[in-house]
Amino acid sequence: MKRVLVFLSLIVLFQACAIIHTPGFNSGYKRLPADEQGKICFVSSVDEIPDQNNGKIMAITANQLSVLLARSGSTLLYLWSPHCSSSVCIPLKTIQDFCDSVNLNLYVLTEYYTDAFLQNEFLSRPMLSVNEFYYKTSYCNSYMKRFLSELIPNDQLQSVSHHRFLLFSNEHLVQSYEKAEDIFP
Repeated sequence: MKRVLVFLSLIVLFQACAIIHTPGFNSGYKRLPADEQGKICFVSSVDEIPDQNNGKIMAITANQLSVLLARSGSTLLYLWSPHCSSSVCIPLKTIQDFCDSVNLNLYVLTEYYTDAFLQNEFLSRPMLSVNEFYYKTSYCNSYMKRFLSELIPNDQLQSVSHHRFLLFSNEHLVQSYEKAEDIFP
């Protein structure tokens, strides 16, 4: 009986390790090669976020995004997961082409870093990420909740849960969409 308990304990332990290293469970920053880590800019309160995509990912806070949105006019924020294969996730080139065609600014906020650089080239503006050091956690679910609760007013927060597309007019949330098809005319 002891052998069975030890065996089951080991299985649970190995499964827990596999989950922790699964893309999307945590940011993946520490597992990135040094050259990719160097392409992530943890933006301080005095740093300026460039208007054009320079191949880097800008790690920001919700307050920094609010400032960025305030000067951007109508903007679509896409909460993107690089490995998402669900019907609610679409390729970055597709959403960038759509936003260009309707004169809508696009910012993509990647939920984690694993393979994010592979599609960064399709964006006109810098790819964004949540500054995990500011929020004091590397777990995606935790820092995304904290980030969104700072970005979106409490009375609107529940209505955007599980939505990947957030439409802003300056820094004010206008509407959220679960699927891209809901945005497209």
